[in-house]
Amino acid sequence: MNQRTAIFGLDQDEIRKYSNGEWDFHKEDTQEHLHALHPYPARFIPQIPRKAIELWTSEGDLVLDPFCGCGTTLLESILLGRPAIGVDNNGVACLVSKAKTAHYSSQDLKVLNRFRITLEDSIDNPKLQISLPEYENVDYWFSQEAMLDMGKLKAVIQDLPNRAKLFADAVFSSVIVRASNQDSDTRYARIEREYKPRSAINWFITKLSSSLGRLQEIIDLPKSKAKVFCQDGRNLGNVPAETVKLIITSPPYINAYDYHKYHRHRLHWIDADVSFARDHEIGKHDTFTRPNATPHRYFEDMLKCFEQWHRVLCRKGHVFIVTGDGIVSGEPVTVGDEFISLCEKVGFTFRKRWIRKLKAKSKSFNQKARINEEHLLLFVKK
Repeated sequence: MNQRTAIFGLDQDEIRKYSNGEWDFHKEDTQEHLHALHPYPARFIPQIPRKAIELWTSEGDLVLDPFCGCGTTLLESILLGRPAIGVDNNGVACLVSKAKTAHYSSQDLKVLNRFRITLEDSIDNPKLQISLPEYENVDYWFSQEAMLDMGKLKAVIQDLPNRAKLFADAVFSSVIVRASNQDSDTRYARIEREYKPRSAINWFITKLSSSLGRLQEIIDLPKSKAKVFCQDGRNLGNVPAETVKLIITSPPYINAYDYHKYHRHRLHWIDADVSFARDHEIGKHDTFTRPNATPHRYFEDMLKCFEQWHRVLCRKGHVFIVTGDGIVSGEPVTVGDEFISLCEKVGFTFRKRWIRKLKAKSKSFNQKARINEEHLLLFVKK
């Protein structure tokens, strides 16, 4: 069986030529400040967008990530003085991206710290109105004790003011899978897991405390603003034409993940649109593991995305894509090569390709994955 342990479509001499290590960042901290706020499958490290933004934009230029995921590009962009727009079809992604890039005040920090200190008393208030999601088999995935604790947390968060609630909601979302019987963030299977009462509450307090410490590190730094839209990446109607200076993104890898599935419980608990996330996800594992599946639909979807990118990018603007090759129906799919062909088809000029080697122990949620190299592709709109 083919394994995604190499770059398909290039011979070994070319791999060695492109693998000079300048985009590897194996020795750097990839979890600094708010990048550790929330788990997210296959997120790319902040050093990649940081370097790209510094190379191909100036202060004040608009940066777009049309598959923004957990907001890595957006946070790096606003910290570098570049306003940013993020788009994603997944409500969890949008929640986390908004929480990472909101402009928090010192008063917000005080509110959240006071909330953390008084949380256990609030949780034990007998008058607390508990809010529980209702969806198929929820009792199969959560013990009654876990449901009760999570419901109490959700209830007390509701009374927080806007930005404080946004931050607390993201922290709440981060502990949902841990409180469930779902095996992991990248395996949607039930396992028998003992849940001790108040565990989710303790996990939430611990995560909130560490996250507030990280927020404190950047709260007074000057930042640009970010906008996040929960929409289909094939239609960037909220982004005006020729306004974006740099598009930097990592589109969903074909046949690698099902973001809507891994986040399904989170989507229900945060009252997000599960069907929208499912129906508009590109490249999902469920689609490309079906009998006799082919990669054609993936590239049709990505072509629609590239057409939108060309519309919104200004002249001399750059597109920087991080992607990996894949396997469908047992056959290798040369995603990097196909992306170059499709981007040139819509009018971009291909500039350069690098091969980045992933450090196995630092791969997010991917310790046993077959992917250990990925493409970094640079285009320009002339």
